[in-house]
Amino acid sequence: MNRRLKREIRACAIIAGSAALLGAIFGIAIAVSGDGQTRFATVAAAAFRGVWTGGFIASLLVAIESFYINGAAGAWMRRLSFSVQLLLRSLLYLVIILAGIQSGAALFPVTASTPFGWNSETAIQLGFSLVISLAVNFAMSVNRLLGQAVFRNFLTGRYHRPVVEPRVLLFVDLVGSTAAAQAIGDLAFHGLLRDVYRDLTGPVIERRGVIEKYVGDEMIVSWPDRPDARLAALQCGLDFQQVLDQAADRYHRSYGLAPRLRGAVHAGPVVMGEMGELRQEIVMLGDAMNTTARMVDLCRSHDCALLASDAVLGESLRSPEGAGAAGLRLTDIGSTDIRGRNQPLRLHAVSRAVPSP
Repeated sequence: MNRRLKREIRACAIIAGSAALLGAIFGIAIAVSGDGQTRFATVAAAAFRGVWTGGFIASLLVAIESFYINGAAGAWMRRLSFSVQLLLRSLLYLVIILAGIQSGAALFPVTASTPFGWNSETAIQLGFSLVISLAVNFAMSVNRLLGQAVFRNFLTGRYHRPVVEPRVLLFVDLVGSTAAAQAIGDLAFHGLLRDVYRDLTGPVIERRGVIEKYVGDEMIVSWPDRPDARLAALQCGLDFQQVLDQAADRYHRSYGLAPRLRGAVHAGPVVMGEMGELRQEIVMLGDAMNTTARMVDLCRSHDCALLASDAVLGESLRSPEGAGAAGLRLTDIGSTDIRGRNQPLRLHAVSRAVPSP
């Protein structure tokens, strides 16, 4: 089971469990708000109905979001505008909520409770479930629009005051983007970039990175600086081109070319904080950001697709044994002057290790 699937299953379980607990509390509240002489059996049945209804609705909605809408099969929906997506999701939510309420009423009948139908009790349950579900739907849609965890960071104020965080950085950009845009036209080039970014999302999720920004034909991905994150960033950079190579026929049919990337992986302290008034975003600044961008440019002169610095490799990955165990092949380029830095930086070209015959 890969990391992405484990994370999705864990998220489904947490959300479903939370919704089941809320459903139980709601069911008990409805049961005891009657004549004040509610029997224990009635309260228990109401609690079980709430657990089923809340868990059923939440688990089904999150499973559809995670494994269909955000998966390969739901690509058609992700191409729709934000408002149309929100409308379709809301209609889907309504159907699932009604199914959850009806199944809960059938499986856990409550004494003196009105049957499922268009009545006041069903209206209260529907309204409660719809408000919660629409709030979750809107939050998930906004989170996807802004980027991974950005919405949460704004809500919690994590970067309201700038902080310095050690980060592993992966920068990639499209090779020959200017020539490609001139050859196929600006509108087609926009479609090309959209498809490239969509294809690159899978490796980022699999390697547990965060897409920080799209800057024209460049994408910036980061990880909190840990040993496993450094290896994940290097593998993610290699995965990117592999994913695009596997889709080369599709790109040739659509755009008459196969996209190629160049990229760089570096690690260092980064200043992260909110910026702007009318339009706010969380920006990343610092020497590590500038150095990684300069490293991407150096891929041209060194004729390689992915560069890594000594800062990100560390002692273990720099050794032939460590690199080989990680499935990497490193070519030492030597100490290189980086524009804007006082000290040269030792760089390595990174590729996949060729398995021994």
